[in-house]
Amino acid sequence: MRRLLCLVASGLFLLSGTAAAAPPPPLPLGGSGPSVAEPGPPWSYRDWLSPDESAPGRPVPVRPIARRPAVGAKAFTLSIARGERPSPVAGRALLVCDPPQGTHPVAGEACEALNRVGGDPAGLRPPPDLMCTMQYDPVTVTATGTWNNRYIRYERTFGNPCSLRGTTGPLFSF
Repeated sequence: MRRLLCLVASGLFLLSGTAAAAPPPPLPLGGSGPSVAEPGPPWSYRDWLSPDESAPGRPVPVRPIARRPAVGAKAFTLSIARGERPSPVAGRALLVCDPPQGTHPVAGEACEALNRVGGDPAGLRPPPDLMCTMQYDPVTVTATGTWNNRYIRYERTFGNPCSLRGTTGPLFSF
């Protein structure tokens, strides 16, 4: 019972704080506010909301920031994280192919590497003469996107950055 009363009291305290923090609605143009003799406020909420979308107190509609990918699009969101988990992310890039673009610094080379394996990063293989130290410094990479209308989700943990670069080439070079 004591806990219940404490919860109710803290809830009322929080509610009273948020109600006091809300600013009063603006006064209509040319008005000085309600006087004691007037029965109600001289404003309405229609006066408060203006037809201008950028007016304060009026929600601004959400617009898309880019167009949808075309049919057969080749686009990936790539990420790199230190350790054996995909988060927290240490680096992120957007790769769009045909034509190569996005935030990936070497998008053309990364798209060529994906074209060789049909868009599946799991198909990338290290060269047979790759030599890396056996130092354990795990790196986890993810690639999420579409390649010719096929959804692809790739996640893999490499033992160190050398084996990552040797296996994936320019794909995760950002």
